[in-house]
Amino acid sequence: MLQFAVFDDSGPAPEWPLHNARLLDRDDLVVPGDISFADGIITCQRRGVRPTALMLLHDAGEAGHLALQTCLLPHSEEPYILSVELARHRIAVFLAQAESWQMHLSAEHPSMEKLETARRIFTRAMVERDDRQADAYGREALQIAIEASEHLSLAHAEILLHKRFAERPASRAALGTSIWPERDGAALRDFCTQQFELVRIPMEWGLLCPREGVYDWGAVDRWMEWAVESNRMVIAGPLLNFNPGRMPAWIDPGMDFGALCDRAYDHVQLVVQRYGDNVGMYSVVSGVNTNMQFRMTLKQMGDLVRTLALVVRQGQRMRRVMVDLSHLWGEYLADDRDGVAPITFIEQLIQSGIRLDAVGIQMLFGDTSGGMATRDLLEISRLLDRYLHLERKIIVSGVGVPDSVCDADAGWWHSPWSLERQGRWGGQVLPLLLSKPFIEAVVWADLYDHLATVPRGAGLLNAEGRPKPVLKKLGGLKQRLTRPLGKIKAPEVPQ
Repeated sequence: MLQFAVFDDSGPAPEWPLHNARLLDRDDLVVPGDISFADGIITCQRRGVRPTALMLLHDAGEAGHLALQTCLLPHSEEPYILSVELARHRIAVFLAQAESWQMHLSAEHPSMEKLETARRIFTRAMVERDDRQADAYGREALQIAIEASEHLSLAHAEILLHKRFAERPASRAALGTSIWPERDGAALRDFCTQQFELVRIPMEWGLLCPREGVYDWGAVDRWMEWAVESNRMVIAGPLLNFNPGRMPAWIDPGMDFGALCDRAYDHVQLVVQRYGDNVGMYSVVSGVNTNMQFRMTLKQMGDLVRTLALVVRQGQRMRRVMVDLSHLWGEYLADDRDGVAPITFIEQLIQSGIRLDAVGIQMLFGDTSGGMATRDLLEISRLLDRYLHLERKIIVSGVGVPDSVCDADAGWWHSPWSLERQGRWGGQVLPLLLSKPFIEAVVWADLYDHLATVPRGAGLLNAEGRPKPVLKKLGGLKQRLTRPLGKIKAPEVPQ
């Protein structure tokens, strides 16, 4: 059993929200367990006595309301102080990432100055006998350590960005957007022609076939015609979206797997027959590994992906196929032992011989309904690095945050979400993503706000078609990458 003491201004906290609270094993793998709160103590219980970490949404002061975690801790009858353990983990992760990235920074670098400050305050927390004061020190150390780690992440990203584009500009298709096809018009199409070489056009089953056997191709046809005429690169899909609420309403989640496969086969065949080689990449499925609504074994998941990939390539073996991953931190594993962790799922597909041309990952934050609790820049960068070994191209098939707080339980970055905060976030995250040499392209979550935008308000344009500050950030990065960046001076190794 693990216990964590939490405090407010007057002493042990009488209430404490457990938003996004999960237990973690080695490699940050979410594991089932019970988490409860009473009388100023968070109690965590799981089967066995393995060291365990706690992750939850936490108020980190000026750093924001973020999903943070402790180190792996041995079970104890005595409570740990939560803020102190969160600070311990962040300091440890900073040091580990600085070593992994070979970021040998001088003591005067802003990130190292902040880290040293955080370490001094953390030391005070460790020797403080008054738990409430130790908690205060822990909170201060945590906030400063997060700021230090974000400075480190941005410095690392800038080095990689210059290394990647030192002698050549970025592809014009490196940054794109998703276009929900229901809205159409000459002005919107002209805007896309001017702004984007790469677009993702959702072709979800429920969108194209709202009633069994009845297809409505009109909206998608119009955008595909535009894409062909303007020579845009198109990612189609996901063709099957297994995330909750995204499959057709007329499909029963309890349907026999064989019957589901037959219908899915027919749907994908119709899409491919209609659009064929006008699509550059087909995303065949998303969310199938979560088992959140449609339940399958790992073998069935693999069989489904294999079948759909074969359908796409019928008659044309060079057509490209990818699989989309959502819920990248695997929170769903806390409630379901049959779900498969995202990275494990892709590894299993590759090992079973399924040919994937790319892996799509969705970096969406600000809505707890889709596993989108807010993370800081270091956590985003660390997670991306786990996909380096796959030797498959990575496409960030959806990146975005809301332009206002649509779900307070999902947290925010530095300050509550707003148009300005959304823009600042995009201005820092987009170059961080493109700095990773294994990421082929980055697709913004949505072109414009509509009822199906996830998270709500994540569009580059509002519902009236007016541009948001984040569009300017995206455009500025595209302009910057139209020419080689040249070399950047690496940080000096301290003597």
